[in-house]
Amino acid sequence: MKVTFYGVRGSVPTPGKETSRYGGNTPCTVLESNNGQKLILDAGTGLRIASCEFSDYPLPINILLSHHHWDHIQGFPFFSPVFKKNSQITIYPGQTDTQHDTAILDQMSKSYFPVKYHQVPSTITIKKTDFSEGYDIGDFHIQSMKMNHPDGGTAFRIFCDNKLLIYATDNELLAPESHNKHGVQDWVKFCEDSDMLIHDAQYLAHEMNDKLGWGHSSIDETLNLAELANVKLLCLFSHDPLRTDDQLDDLTARILGEKPPYSFFFAKEGRSLTL
Repeated sequence: MKVTFYGVRGSVPTPGKETSRYGGNTPCTVLESNNGQKLILDAGTGLRIASCEFSDYPLPINILLSHHHWDHIQGFPFFSPVFKKNSQITIYPGQTDTQHDTAILDQMSKSYFPVKYHQVPSTITIKKTDFSEGYDIGDFHIQSMKMNHPDGGTAFRIFCDNKLLIYATDNELLAPESHNKHGVQDWVKFCEDSDMLIHDAQYLAHEMNDKLGWGHSSIDETLNLAELANVKLLCLFSHDPLRTDDQLDDLTARILGEKPPYSFFFAKEGRSLTL
């Protein structure tokens, strides 16, 4: 299974010289099976860049959404297959507390966007699906668990090509009661023995004093989860908009010095790897 990152920044796009190496686009990751089937995880501004992967893609396009906060859907109106007549796009909405399955399309209505979603030539299907017991999208077998995030959302266990990938962006491991769906031990079980864990690591430990309840984890909390769950490869994801490239480099050096029992990296826009 191939994994390519097109957007790794949390909350809001951050273009500029201080974020150019790790990237400033909001969440979008593309998975590709050995058979060439693709699955898009989230539709942040990175989805516009991911259009290049689908210029000649002969199969229906599937987009899996963790939730519907704007940084996870705002790239969809700029995804080039939306404007191609032969494109068939299926969107699997996140399991949010307030049902709003059409959020990704509603941003292309009223005065929000010049081209309305009912005017585009592609065929777009919203498919509400319960992944909790397992569901297949082509070569990808998907299970889910509710995230600890304001308004809710979904984390995914994705099996493909004999590899297990966990995608849990925007997940607050030590969340307050208002949106604490699962405790740390539940997350350990969900992520256990995964080949790759992509997990929220937006804040530093000292920043959590002011960010408690915002729906994100600290880097140290995520490092601890990876160790408890015996993860093989950890991807630290959803970088804070204020976090610069140099700061992420310094954090990488600090963690390397601690010699964690797994491989890790901070997600970088444009990076591709095969599990």
